Amino acid sequence: MKSNYIISIFAVFFSSLACAQELPAPNSLYVGTQCTVNEGYIFDDVVAEFRGNEITGTDGPNAIFFRQPIAGNNAAFNQFTRAVSWRDMEHWATSDGGSPSKTSSCDNVNRKFFINRVIGANRDAYSGTDNTLVSTRVCKAKEGYNISDVYQSLNIVQASREANGDTSVMHLSHLFLGPSTDTDMRSTFLIRLIGESDAGLARTLDAQMAGNVSMGSAINLPATCQNASLTRSYMKQKS
Repeated sequence: MKSNYIISIFAVFFSSLACAQELPAPNSLYVGTQCTVNEGYIFDDVVAEFRGNEITGTDGPNAIFFRQPIAGNNAAFNQFTRAVSWRDMEHWATSDGGSPSKTSSCDNVNRKFFINRVIGANRDAYSGTDNTLVSTRVCKAKEGYNISDVYQSLNIVQASREANGDTSVMHLSHLFLGPSTDTDMRSTFLIRLIGESDAGLARTLDAQMAGNVSMGSAINLPATCQNASLTRSYMKQKS
């Protein structure tokens, strides 16, 4: 009888653990590429060209984002990031590749592919606008933890923020193809905060920095992270 009770306890424990570790399906695939403004042009020219090209057809991407550094992570002069959103890898593989640009050049042989998941209930990024502020933090999962542990931890953080009126959207982007400085396979991920507006993200950052701000990564978190960068992100969605 006692052994059956113990077995039942273990069954409940491992069942609960399995539920806690469940990971929702990805929302999208993000392909990130580092780009540079071509000589004779400025970033405004890049944005104008970008806005002039329509995204059409079933094989076109869901959206394209050009992100200009404001507080960069050692960004070079005239450097920016092109992020393209796809449904999945098959969607990317069956596209026509898009049109070449005359205003910018991109390091297409070193693209980075990220599995992207939205954390929490907020969905109003770029509310009523085609550009907003975006904060991005590069992180690495600690040994013994996986991306599900990271997701669950961030979900708790974002739920608390949203309960207090925070309007910024949180993304968890897990690097699975492309260059990385890590020696551990697939241990790099990004935490992205996207403002519904400039003021919306500014309020999120103000709230983070209020009170007794901790230094370094918290000991109970499943990852270590760098300081966040800040970019202005210009978006174009499929017509």
